[in-house]
Amino acid sequence: MKDKTIEDTEITVAKIPIQETRLFYENYTNHENLNNLIMGEIDEIRKKDPTGLPGGNAGCYRTMMRYKCETELYKPFSLMLSTWCDHYFADQPMDANITYWTNINEPGSCNLFHSHYRADADVSGVYYVQGKGTGVIRFATNEQMNKMIRPGQPYSNMIGHDPREGDLLMFPSYLLHDVDVNRSKRQRISIAFNATLNPKTKDNVIPMTDRSKNAKE
Repeated sequence: MKDKTIEDTEITVAKIPIQETRLFYENYTNHENLNNLIMGEIDEIRKKDPTGLPGGNAGCYRTMMRYKCETELYKPFSLMLSTWCDHYFADQPMDANITYWTNINEPGSCNLFHSHYRADADVSGVYYVQGKGTGVIRFATNEQMNKMIRPGQPYSNMIGHDPREGDLLMFPSYLLHDVDVNRSKRQRISIAFNATLNPKTKDNVIPMTDRSKNAKE
């Protein structure tokens, strides 16, 4: 019996990757109207809570105050979550329970590398009320952070996004990310959120929306 040579050997490439991390991105079409509503409430929020949440990055004001325009804010969140669920849970109706907070970064400030896995959430995201020129957001895996992948190999580089007003990014809550120094002369204003996904029930907060229906409205 003839031994197999290298040329005879069949090599199979797995169709399902052992690790895959997708980032979901959209620029919300109605962001000008939404951002005007939010900006109109920012001063009011800071008057009620001038110091914000403790333990944040230097030069970053954070608050979990809820907006009066929350229904409008949930529209882009719902659209993005619908896309996520269509991709990963196509045949399973899902609802989302959302927690959000506001970050206001002054010029010269930054957000250090962190993840949201301790929040016991499935996905996290950030919506930019004011973002253009205020600093790139970067995403990294554990292997990249610990320099375990040699340069030039697949997945050796972090991924960055230079945000603009109305940009919405969503990613797994375990994914590490930071935001570069705000080198502009204006504040970077973003609304971050965590979402827990559950099989659809009448008691959950946000029903997932049909994107095709929303596109026609």
